[in-house]
Amino acid sequence: MAVSLVELRSRLRRSDKPVAFAVVVGDLLLCCVVLWWMVAGAGATTREEETASWILGAKIYGIWLAAGLVLFAGAGLPRTLLGHLATMLLTPSALFLLVVLLSLR
Repeated sequence: MAVSLVELRSRLRRSDKPVAFAVVVGDLLLCCVVLWWMVAGAGATTREEETASWILGAKIYGIWLAAGLVLFAGAGLPRTLLGHLATMLLTPSALFLLVVLLSLR
């Protein structure tokens, strides 16, 4: 019951739309959690702990972005690739703007 590479790729391409939706939802959740972690400091009490929290959040974000781009480009899922890229680039900006606007109240 071996599946050829061509058949596997065609199955992946047919499932591009539902996979894109799941990836965008997952990216939104990840971006919210990582931004909260970076802003709240994950319970940091010193400046060094806050800096370490920022660095860890940036590493998680960068690795998630790069891994998604490589994975979805390699799998031939263009809709998922564009959804991942747009979500990962626009969500932090929108969340940061929301935090700034809420702090001005």
